[in-house]
This record gives sequence, structure tokens and C-alpha cells, in this order.
Amino acid sequence: MAPTSRAALHPCVAHRGWSGGAPENTLAAFRLALSEPSVYWIELDVHLSKDEVPVVIHDGTLNRTTNGKGKVSERTALQLSQLDAGSWFHPIYAGEPIPTLAQVMSLVYGRACLNIELKEDAQEGGLLVRRVVELVRAYRMESAVVITSFDRRLIEQAKKQAPEFRTGLITDKKPKDLIPQLQSLGASVLSIDYRLVTPKLLAETATASIGVMAWTVNQPGDLARLASMPEPFQICTNYPDRWLAAVAKG
Repeated sequence: MAPTSRAALHPCVAHRGWSGGAPENTLAAFRLALSEPSVYWIELDVHLSKDEVPVVIHDGTLNRTTNGKGKVSERTALQLSQLDAGSWFHPIYAGEPIPTLAQVMSLVYGRACLNIELKEDAQEGGLLVRRVVELVRAYRMESAVVITSFDRRLIEQAKKQAPEFRTGLITDKKPKDLIPQLQSLGASVLSIDYRLVTPKLLAETATASIGVMAWTVNQPGDLARLASMPEPFQICTNYPDRWLAAVAKG
């Protein structure tokens, strides 16, 4: 199989941007991902700030990836933007801010698709979902976005508020009724721990017209094994360069 066809068969999703080369979920990581022409998808995580602005950060707290402390939801978007989200990764990224989802959309519009993972919703009534849906529509990126979450309630809210959006369930388990669960949610994507990806699962999802994204695959051996599978599915990785090497070996 030619490298180009293997890359098309197993598209790369840059996990939190090119997070192996730049601080995760920052504009630096997204720019790095966009610098590789073969990367068409970027995965990111979204929380809601105190003033109801979707911001891009994985944890619900600031401690791990910024110089701040406490909950993301307790600060405004402006306050969050003034934190340093890059120094923990490397001094050259000192001062890299927490971006808003709008900033990321402005950066990637027309250049890549987004897998937007909704984290826990601190507010009642699906406010996080509503604000994300509003932004996707404002940027006219409905066809370039899939909304995913571990939380089934958020997927249900997304389908209720925006039935036309693609949605996906994230899971690290493979129960026998996984396909019926996805169908009941109206989810068209399964985002699953790469260790659970098998030919049988891929056959079942293909029959149900459900796409698959395997996460998070970083070791060259694992990337090579998955890239050798003949069934189509996305590979989510912190290292798009390692993915390129794996698909080129075909």
C-alpha cells in the first residue's frame, strides 16, 4: 500500500494540537499541527470560563498546565488569557496564553477540522454546549467539526441543540451494547482507547456507519500496528511526525 493511501486510510488527529512538540491546547501547538500539510484534524478540550466563554484547556483546574491555581470556571476569559500556559512545557513558550475557542477557530478556519471535546459542565442547563454550538455556527464550521465527550449528557444536549452536528462518544471501555449505545445517542463517531481497536469492532462500526478515532497513540510500534490495519479509522496522537513515519512504512 502506498504511503499516501495509508495516510488517507488512517488520518491523523493532532491530540491537543501537536502536543508532543509544543504545550498542549495552545495556539503554539495548533500552529505546529497546521504546519504539517498531512494533518487535517486537530483535537482540543473546552471548558467554560466564569463569564461563559469557551476556553481551550484540558483540566478543570489550572495547576498542571499554567502558573495559576484553582478552577477554570472561577476566572473570566480575560483573566485566563493572562496566565502562562507554556512555561511548564519549555521556557521558549513562556507567556503562551490559554486560548479561547474563538481564537482557535479563527486560526484553523479553512485549514483543518476540529474534534471539540466538551469537558464537565459546571453550569446547569447545558450552557457549555450552547456556547460551543453558537461559536461553531458563527464560524460556519458545522461541516468541519465533531463534538465529543465522555459525558453522555453533553452529547445528548448537543444533539438536541444542534441535530445537524456530528457527535461522538469517548470511551475507554467496550461493552457488548456499545453500538446500540452510540445509536441511541445519535452519535456518528466512536472515540476509543486504541488498545480496544480490533478488526471485529471496526467491522461492527462500519456496518453501523459509525466512524472511529483511536486515542492516544504515541509509541512507534503501536502506530505501525494500527497503520497496518486495512480498515479505515482516525489515529489520534501527540506526535504527527511519528504517525507520518508509521504510515510511510506501508
